[in-house]
Amino acid sequence: MTGRVIIMGSGELAPGLVATHRAGIEASGAREVVILDTPYGFQENAPQLTRKLVDFFDTSLNIGSRVAELGDRNASAVDRERFVAAIIKARYVFSGPGSPSYALDIWREAGVGGALRSVVLAGGTVTFASAASLTLGRRAIPVYEIYKVGEPPRWLDGLDLMTDLGLPCVFVPHWNNTEGGNHDTSRCYIGERRLSLLERQLDVGIIGVDEHTAAVFDFAAGKCEVFGRGSVTIRGESEHVVDSGSSLNLDQVARILGVLTPAPVVAASPPEERSTFADAIAAGDGDRILQLLLEQATLAVHDEGVRRRFRSMLVEIVDVAQDGLRDPGAVIGVYVDLLLDLRERARSTGDYETADDVRDGLAKLGIEVRDSTDGFNWVFADPE
Repeated sequence: MTGRVIIMGSGELAPGLVATHRAGIEASGAREVVILDTPYGFQENAPQLTRKLVDFFDTSLNIGSRVAELGDRNASAVDRERFVAAIIKARYVFSGPGSPSYALDIWREAGVGGALRSVVLAGGTVTFASAASLTLGRRAIPVYEIYKVGEPPRWLDGLDLMTDLGLPCVFVPHWNNTEGGNHDTSRCYIGERRLSLLERQLDVGIIGVDEHTAAVFDFAAGKCEVFGRGSVTIRGESEHVVDSGSSLNLDQVARILGVLTPAPVVAASPPEERSTFADAIAAGDGDRILQLLLEQATLAVHDEGVRRRFRSMLVEIVDVAQDGLRDPGAVIGVYVDLLLDLRERARSTGDYETADDVRDGLAKLGIEVRDSTDGFNWVFADPE
C-alpha cells in the first residue's frame, strides 16, 4: 500500500488549497495532522507560526493537530528520537515555510527522510509546502543564502525522498514568483539564470511548482495531479507543463525526468501493524507488547525501516510510563528486562549489531545499561 506526496508551491493556508489538504487527509485516514516545526524553529515568532498552522487545520479542515517539535540544532538525542517516532506514527504530515538549509541540518542527522518514506509507503500523506518542499528532492536550493546573503549558487544534499518512490528529482517551489518586479525572482527567488547554472550540475530532473498550486503524487493511483491557480513544470530529458486540473501518470513523469527504470516501490509495514501495537498499549496487554517488540527486534537486524519502527516502539513505551505515573520504573521494568535479555541472547550468538541497537536505543530514551562481571542492570540516567 502506498500513499501520497503533495508539494505546494505556496499558499498552503489559502482557501484555494483547502480541498487538496482535505483529499490528502481523507485518503490517508488521518485523525490528526502532525506538523513539523523545524524549518521555522529558529525564528522569534515560531510559537505564533505554530498557532497559525494549528488554527488553520482546526477551523478550515475540522481536524486536530499534533506539533512535533525539533526546532533547535542542539536538541537532545531523546528529543530527536521522539520527533522521528511522531512522524512514523503519523498518517498526515505537514511542514511549510522557513529555511530549507536550517531544516536539512537537523533532519538529515535525525533520519527524517526515512521516517517520511515509511509514512508514504504505509499509505499516509506527506504534504510539504514552500521552503519545506525544497528538502524532499535529491538536492535543495539554499534559497536564503543565495537570494538574501549573496552566496554563490550551489546545491545542498536533500532528503531524497522521491528516489525511493521511483521519481528521483529536485523540487523548486515558487516557480512563477514575480515579486522582484524589475528583476527575476522566479524559480524560488533565484531566477532562471542561476537555476540554469545549477541545473548543469544535476543528475536528476526538476519539478517546479507554481505559487498557490499543488502537485499531488498519488502512488496508489499511479498519477500526478495538479490543483490550484497555476501549473507544474517537469524538466529533465524534455520539458512538460501540467496545468491545474490536469494529470499525468507517474510513468510519464519518470520519462520526462529521464528516469530510465523507475525504482520499485516496496510496501512498508501496513497501518494495521502500528494499530496493533497502539491497541496493545491502550489495553495494557504486556504479553502482546512484548511479542510485538520481539518480532520487530528480530527483523530489525536486516531492515532499516523495521529498525526505525522498533525504536519508535521504545519511545511509545517510555512515553506511556512517563504520563503521570509515580514510578515509571515499575511499569516499564518488565519491558526493559526483556529487551536486555534479548541483548544478551544476541551477544551470545555473535549478533553484536542487534545488541548494540538495543543498548543505544535505551540510552537515547534515558535508560543506562550497566554491565559487570556479575551480569548487568539498568537505571534511569541522570538528566544532563
